[in-house]
Amino acid sequence: TQEEGIDYKEVFAPVTRIKAIRLTDGKSASTPIDTKKPLLKDPDGEDVDVHTYRSMIGSLMYLTSSRPYIMFAVCACARFQVTPKASHLHAIKRIFNLKGKPHLGL
Repeated sequence: TQEEGIDYKEVFAPVTRIKAIRLTDGKSASTPIDTKKPLLKDPDGEDVDVHTYRSMIGSLMYLTSSRPYIMFAVCACARFQVTPKASHLHAIKRIFNLKGKPHLGL
């Protein structure tokens, strides 16, 4: 049964995006990210799959239309789509940290 006042397209579209990139079993972040450590190119870091990284960025870019508070973080990570490293993938996964808390938004 559909509850009154809930737009199911708005609520479940992000869920299907998250399922598409296989982040449904993730854990919420318990600590905030370190603000003193900038997100840099990291030439010595471990390479990650470019297609997975771009898919995650695309899903987050889709979500920025309804959740503008993640725009800065997504754009900061989108700069590294050519040669993503493990540190960049970790930053992307941190944006999805609200997965376990649906009442907070993402």
